[in-house]
Amino acid sequence: MPYISQNFINDLPNQIDIVDLIAKRIVLKKTGDGYRGACPFHGGKNSNLSVSAQKQFYHCFKCGESGGAINFVQKYDNLSFVEAVETIANEFGLAIEYDKSSKPVDPKLERYRDLSKKVSDFYRQQLKVSPAKDKAASYAKNRGISDEIAKRFELGFATPGNNDLLLNFEKTEQSITDLKALGLVKTGEYGDYDFFRDRLIFPIHNSKGSVIAFGGRVFDNTAKAKYLNSQESPIFSKSRELYGLYHARKYSRKMDYILVVEGYMDVVALHQSGITKVVATLGTATTTEHLKTLARTTNTIVFCFDGDDAGRAAAWKALKITLPVVKSGLLVKFLFLPDGEDPDTLVKKESAKAFEQRINKAKMLSKFLFDHVKTQVEFDTIEGKTLFLEKVSALIALVTYDAYQEQLLEGISQVVGQSIEQVKSVFIKQAKKVQTQQIQAQQIQTQVQVPSNMEYEDAMPSFVNDDYEHRYESSPTPRENNSVKVLMGRMISLLLNYPLLADENGVAEERIRKIEKSEVLLKLVREAEVEDEITKEQLIHLFKAKPGIQQRLQELSVLEPYLSEVQAKDEFLSALTKIEKHQSISKVKGKIASANTEQEQRKVMEGIQKNKS
Repeated sequence: MPYISQNFINDLPNQIDIVDLIAKRIVLKKTGDGYRGACPFHGGKNSNLSVSAQKQFYHCFKCGESGGAINFVQKYDNLSFVEAVETIANEFGLAIEYDKSSKPVDPKLERYRDLSKKVSDFYRQQLKVSPAKDKAASYAKNRGISDEIAKRFELGFATPGNNDLLLNFEKTEQSITDLKALGLVKTGEYGDYDFFRDRLIFPIHNSKGSVIAFGGRVFDNTAKAKYLNSQESPIFSKSRELYGLYHARKYSRKMDYILVVEGYMDVVALHQSGITKVVATLGTATTTEHLKTLARTTNTIVFCFDGDDAGRAAAWKALKITLPVVKSGLLVKFLFLPDGEDPDTLVKKESAKAFEQRINKAKMLSKFLFDHVKTQVEFDTIEGKTLFLEKVSALIALVTYDAYQEQLLEGISQVVGQSIEQVKSVFIKQAKKVQTQQIQAQQIQTQVQVPSNMEYEDAMPSFVNDDYEHRYESSPTPRENNSVKVLMGRMISLLLNYPLLADENGVAEERIRKIEKSEVLLKLVREAEVEDEITKEQLIHLFKAKPGIQQRLQELSVLEPYLSEVQAKDEFLSALTKIEKHQSISKVKGKIASANTEQEQRKVMEGIQKNKS
C-alpha cells in the first residue's frame, strides 16, 4: 500500500475545521473564543474539553488529553494513524495525496474488495428472500440474535443450492474468475460450485470495515465441520485479521481492554449483551501479528477460554506466543470459564455486568504461567521445584521486555523460596539452551542437507523406511533418503502441534498426495482439514490399530523449541517444497539412468531444459 504524502498530512489541519470534526462526535458549545464540551476520554460530564478553531487544537483540563484533529480521531474512533487520516479526508471530501515514489496499489485488490461487498449483499438478500431462509432466521432467533445485531454484523444466508452464488455473477466472466481467486467458487469433478452452502454467513471485515472474507456456520450441530472460513487470498490472511475488531472500535467508547474469544457467535452474543470490546481469531490460534494489532488498540488484552483441558491447552499456546510480544504498558490476562460454558451461554445465564466482573478478575499472565507449570511437576518436592525453576526460566527467556523479565525472575524467586542470584544462575543456563535450540531450528528450516545433530536424526519417522519402493531404476542416495526422512518427520511434528497447517482449501493435501510414501502425513492432513478443532492426541489416535506408527507419532509430537504459528507454517511449507525438489531430482536421475542410448539421454535432457524455459 502506498504511503500518504507527508505534505498532505502536514497541510491537513489547514484544509479542515477541527471544531466541525469534533462536533460530529460530541456536543460542543461556543464559549468565548473557543468551544467547550464533555471530554470523551475520561468519561466526565463537565465541560472540561476545550477546542480551539484558531489553533486547530483540543485540550482537556481534567485528564490532560490534547492534540490535533488526527490525534482526536485516532483516540475517539480507535483507529491507526493512517486510518485516522483517511477518515478525516473522507469526511471533508479531500482527495488523499500519496507518495508517488511508493509502489502503486494493485488494482486487483480493490476489485476483490468490491466483489466481496457484492457477495455480502447477496448473502444478506438471501436471508430475506430465499425460500429456505426460515432455517437461518430460526437459528438466529434461537441464538438470541436481534435484527439490530444481525444488521450490525451484516449476517447473511448461503442457500442450499450448489451454484446460487455462481449464477448470480455468471454474466460477468471477470467476477467468476475473481470468485475462484477468493475461494468462494470451487471447481470439482462435475464443474464449478459454491463453496458456502446452507450456512449462516458472517462477513469478515478488515479494520476499515471492508468485507474481505466470510465465515459460515452450519445449522446442524452434529455436523463435523461446524464452521468454514474463506481461504486465504490477496486481501485476507487469517494470521493477521481478527473478527469483530472493526465493530469493537466502532461501537466502543474507549478500548481499555479487548476480550479475545474463540468464535463468531461469541462475538455476536456479547455485542447483543452490550459487551462490545471483543474479537475472535479466524479458525486459527493467536499469532504474533494478532497480538501486535491488539497492542496498538488497547493496553489490556484478555484471552477467554473454556475451563476444560482443551481450553487450557489453547491458553498455554497463547501465553507462549505472547511472551516475546509483551512490552511496556501492555497487560495480558487469562479468563477461564466454568466447564461446559462459553461466552455466549454464560452471558445469557448470568448478565453482562457479571460477565464483565469476570473479565476484571481475569488471571494475570504471570499467575497463569506459574500455576500452569506447577501442575506439570511435583512442586512439593526438591526435584519438582528444580524442574519448575528450569521450565519457567526457559519460558521467561522468550521475553524481550527487560523490566518484565526481571519482575518474572523476582516472582520465581518468591515462588521457589530461593535468592534472586540462584534463580538468575539457572535462568542464564536455560536461556542459552533456548538460544541454541532456536539456532538449530533455523538450520533445519534453511538447509536441505541432513543435519549432523543426532537430535534431528532421531526425528526421522520410522515408517519412511529404507525399503523404499522406487518407480525408477536409479535410486536416491542414502543421503537423499535421509534428507527426505528428516523433512517428512519435521512436517509431521509441525502438523501434530498445529493441525491448522492443513488449510481447508486443500493446497497442502494436493501437494502431499504427489509425494511418494507420504500415506501417514496425508492421512493426518485430511483428518485435520475435516475437523476444525482436532487435537494432537486425536490425530495420533487415528493410528491406534498400528502401534508402531502410533508410538513414532507420539515421539514426533514433542516440538522443541516452541514456534509461533506463522513460523510453523513457513517451516512446514519450506520442508514440503524441499521434499518436492528431492523427488523431482530423483525422477530426473531415474529417467536419465533408464535411457538405453546416448540419444535417448539427450532427449531426456532436452525435455528437462524445455520444461524449465
